[in-house]
Amino acid sequence: MDRSELFLQLSGQLTGFSRVELLGTGLSTTYLDVLDERLSPDLVDELLALASGAESRGQVPTDSTWLPVSRNVILLWYCGTWTALPEDWRLGRGLPAADDSYVVSADAYEASLQWVVAGAHPAGSRQQGFGAWAVAPDVA
Repeated sequence: MDRSELFLQLSGQLTGFSRVELLGTGLSTTYLDVLDERLSPDLVDELLALASGAESRGQVPTDSTWLPVSRNVILLWYCGTWTALPEDWRLGRGLPAADDSYVVSADAYEASLQWVVAGAHPAGSRQQGFGAWAVAPDVA
């Protein structure tokens, strides 16, 4: 399985969304690129191998080694944001201490899963039509 499929598998485990729903955002490649940039391809591959390995039995690595990254993958999908990893975590893996929090892109904000979960639309980016504010969101 290639790393993009492994990333979708991990992301599905973390978010509770299906592969198709995640692909539908159009952001899986972007988010994998963010991980590669903020960590390193080697560290990302290690995480993907752990999450997909037979010994994991579909369990997401959430020990202290991977919890900050797992949390960030969730935030990428749900909010379209990267949150700075703890400095001690980064230094412990030989990464530069500097990291910053940011919104990945306008597309990431608009396609973030928070809107699906809330049954709402991305505020300020999609016109809903006159009076839409008066209608309660759909509840699934």
